Amino acid sequence: MMIGGARVHPNSPCRGLPSQQTTILCPPAPGSPRPTVAGPGSLQPSSVRDWRARLMFTILHCADLHLEASFAAEGVPPAVGNWRRADLQAALGRVLGLAREHQVDAVTIAGDLYEHECALPDTVELLREQLGALAPVQVFIAPGEHDPFSEDSLYALSSWPANVTVMPPGRLDCYELAPGLYLWGAGYTPSADPDVLAGFKVDRKGTHLLLLHAALGSVPAGDGPYRVDARSLRSAGIDLALLGHLHRGQAEHSDGSYVYPGSPEPLCEQEADGEHLVVLVQVEDGACTTRALPVSQWRFRALQVDLSGSSSIEEAAALVRVALREAGAVDERTSCRVALVGVRRFELDLEALAAMVESPAYVRFDAKQSISYSVEQLAYEATLRGQLVRRFRERLASAPSNEHARLLTALGLGLRALEGKQVRPNESG
Repeated sequence: MMIGGARVHPNSPCRGLPSQQTTILCPPAPGSPRPTVAGPGSLQPSSVRDWRARLMFTILHCADLHLEASFAAEGVPPAVGNWRRADLQAALGRVLGLAREHQVDAVTIAGDLYEHECALPDTVELLREQLGALAPVQVFIAPGEHDPFSEDSLYALSSWPANVTVMPPGRLDCYELAPGLYLWGAGYTPSADPDVLAGFKVDRKGTHLLLLHAALGSVPAGDGPYRVDARSLRSAGIDLALLGHLHRGQAEHSDGSYVYPGSPEPLCEQEADGEHLVVLVQVEDGACTTRALPVSQWRFRALQVDLSGSSSIEEAAALVRVALREAGAVDERTSCRVALVGVRRFELDLEALAAMVESPAYVRFDAKQSISYSVEQLAYEATLRGQLVRRFRERLASAPSNEHARLLTALGLGLRALEGKQVRPNESG
């Protein structure tokens, strides 16, 4: 078990704890006597918060930051991907700033703090510096699927500040945050049993929290992420589960048994409609209350601009600029997908259009428009083009109505090809 950089055997009394007023309770091996509460170790009075003098214990809970995430799958250019990764680091700073602002007693992180496949030594230094600066506030991390606890992980290979505890994988460990207040948790590793709560029941009176990177629902066959649900949490004696894995926040559940803060920032367009939060948890007299704190700054917009009637790329750019202003997509933390529709009367160069729009937002275009052709006039031409139009008109006359759009699209592609213009196989017009 890694505790603040020191390794502790799970079946021995917990010694050598960092300077903190946190007691770590090591679960017993099967059949062994119930453990006693271990002492807090060697404490430095100047760095200790006296939990016992406080009436309320406050936790800031977050998850799924995904530092060093790759955005290549989203089709963004490298410069935008670099900016987004830098902004995820800024999001970490905002989260920890909220912890200071609200004077919390502990910070919990439910996994996917970073991307294991992409993380660099600089990632470790950033985390060590930022998390260590919170001391004496304690930080508890339960690794997730994208930052699993393994022999080659940053968690295992790095020395962490004394106020940072990385939960090892496997069975649930218990940490006493204050008298009668316990935090249970486990890190994720691919070999872990997803049914982490199977046969588990808290073995002492008090208020019990669970920190875990877990999906909701029944446990599937084979390997997979940890799974929990409201029923299993109640059966285990958990008062509130502090979870990670879902990127759309769920700060309140009908029976109050769990919270998902979501990712601090939406990581793709599909996550734009969800909440991206940190959750402030307050425990007083055995009761848990939660408060959602919005933290995201990135926004995603999906717009549609009708180019019907526009006769030049300059007119098209003007229409796009108006649509962006009306949507509020005007800053550098906005990603906007613009669908260009309608029948146009000019050739459209998307790169030239993007240069003319000159928005601080990241704008990408989906060109679904087609060039305007007068089919009636072309049908009278004594040309190959006229012959093509006449044949398509015959097919349209006999085709069902639900086939007309497809046939007209095919006709438009054929006419463009006859004019010597490039036609891509997946082009829609």
